[in-house]
Amino acid sequence: MTMARLARGDIIVKGPDGYCIDPTTLKNTSAGGFAAIASCNIMSGGQDGPIVEPALMTVTVSPAPGAAPSPEELAEALGTQLLQSRELSALAAGQMATGGETAFVGSDPNHWRGAFVIGPHLIGVTLYAPKDSPLLGTQGAAFLNTVSSTIRANSLRDTPESAEQSQSTVDPLAARLGRLFASSDL
Repeated sequence: MTMARLARGDIIVKGPDGYCIDPTTLKNTSAGGFAAIASCNIMSGGQDGPIVEPALMTVTVSPAPGAAPSPEELAEALGTQLLQSRELSALAAGQMATGGETAFVGSDPNHWRGAFVIGPHLIGVTLYAPKDSPLLGTQGAAFLNTVSSTIRANSLRDTPESAEQSQSTVDPLAARLGRLFASSDL
């Protein structure tokens, strides 16, 4: 699969060239959803797609109770250290020190996370990569930015109400994180 519609079709998820959506992980609900993106070549057993850098990216969509959490808030919620953060065109991404090792066999503990709001939806993106991968460095932040930019370009546009909602700072951290960290989505 090269594209998936989540949250009643409001959010359209696509991977960069050479990366596909794993249909076995796809969850679509009226309020959100979940998709995992990985190498088309690896998922097809070498039958489809070019050889690209191995990686696993997850996209989680849930209702947005306020502004998207910052990389610092994501690290705090995960109980890990924020190694670095990057302000990019489509999101603020943070490299987390731990937690990535459980994504797949051989994945590095360091991984990238970010979140952004589109309309009434909070979108969380995470990138896991193998040990010694170039995606563990700033290339990983750029990869997340590419996917996030594609989601923004193809999905429901912000409404004035949601733009105001995304500026809200009165929601507590736990409410703003919503379901981004549901164990079934990691």
